[in-house]
Amino acid sequence: MEKISNYKEAIDYLYSYIPHGLKYKFPGDLGLRRTKYLLILLGEPQNKLRVIHVAGTSGKGSTCHLIYNILQSQGFKVGFHVSPHLNDLRERFQINNTLIPIEEFCQYLNEVIPFVEKMKDTEFGLPTYFEMIVAFAYYVFYKKRVEYVVMETGLGGLYDATNVVDREDKIAVITRIGHDHTEILGKTLDKIAFQKAGIIYSRNTVITIQQSPKVLKVIQTEANKKQAKFYIIRPKNISHTTLIPQPQFDFHFFDYTLSGIKLGLLGSFQIENASLALGVILLLSRKDNFTVDVDRLKHSLRTSLFPGRMQIVKSKGQTIVIDGAHNPQKMKMFIQNLKIYFPDQKYTFLIAFKRGKDYKPMLKYILPEAKKIIITSFFNESQGLRILAEDPLVIAKILEKLHFKNYIIIPDTFSALEELYKDTSPIKVITGSLYLIGEVYSKLRHSGKE
Repeated sequence: MEKISNYKEAIDYLYSYIPHGLKYKFPGDLGLRRTKYLLILLGEPQNKLRVIHVAGTSGKGSTCHLIYNILQSQGFKVGFHVSPHLNDLRERFQINNTLIPIEEFCQYLNEVIPFVEKMKDTEFGLPTYFEMIVAFAYYVFYKKRVEYVVMETGLGGLYDATNVVDREDKIAVITRIGHDHTEILGKTLDKIAFQKAGIIYSRNTVITIQQSPKVLKVIQTEANKKQAKFYIIRPKNISHTTLIPQPQFDFHFFDYTLSGIKLGLLGSFQIENASLALGVILLLSRKDNFTVDVDRLKHSLRTSLFPGRMQIVKSKGQTIVIDGAHNPQKMKMFIQNLKIYFPDQKYTFLIAFKRGKDYKPMLKYILPEAKKIIITSFFNESQGLRILAEDPLVIAKILEKLHFKNYIIIPDTFSALEELYKDTSPIKVITGSLYLIGEVYSKLRHSGKE
């Protein structure tokens, strides 16, 4: 094929590998083996990198983001793979908070394409979009000579395409485990935990937070099998916590005490995520023999902003809270924190859920706090497969059954946003899916209301 020369051609090429049809299924072990084969053709760049690999149900995006920012604050060149991206595909292989230039993006893609084409006639066949993006991210990070890579898993862990690093010095981070993607990962916490703990390789360092005993037992068992060092961030490691006006706490780990840590990210759950990130940094400082600059570390946490996570946006004199909560565990925590920051009132919600998500329990957390609900929709085909929102009419029927009448249906996201702006509630909330949040940001940007 002809060489790719611009961003549109690059995106069109990558999008051509998005699986077609609504019945697309998670490829499991085949997808992982296919990704490994592509990386072998590329010279196994993933095993030439120092990787922090993060899996979990809730908090993995924020934990990755905090680790990424802290490492940068210590003077390191750091690559970050995030999934899903919100605005630009290049977010998936960003370096030090910068998207690689389009010219380099095209150049590296042209280098990778011949190896992708070679797979056509193998037992594996061509990779999927997500598998190619993951392999490409590792390739870019190697070519750019980053010093650390923070890799967020896509789905699960054991068979996720990111799970291809078998270096013994990998840090395997496991955030809070809950029920999500149960049709693929299993319906019980121990089965889900087993999938997440699949990122642990021989002699890795494993770190997680205090959580369900059955979850910790599974992670401990897998760590023992792999002769991995295992650490748990427990409540005793965190003290003097406050949430208003922003989260603040002290952190104790090994012989370190970090006092007066302030977070730019809001919510009690971010204290947990930040503690896990701090544990990772302190483990790395011991393992890789660098001294932590505490002032720079604190500044990085205090100034961190991660779009779509308990984000308060001021727009046209209005207050809008945006959070991509997309499972019951996340929604419960989000609503609890919403009430802490904006107490004694009801809110107008703009919601949409990815089709197939367990959103009925999420609605039960939303309804007691809702003055009004605007139900919208989204369609996304830039994340590795075509993603549909649940039909707003189906959600409306559930609201009726739950005896909630004050809702309207506006399928178009832009029109739904306009309706939200017209509403008189002092606090508006947009939640239910990161895919919805991505569309909201896109609409706000193009309407000049960002």
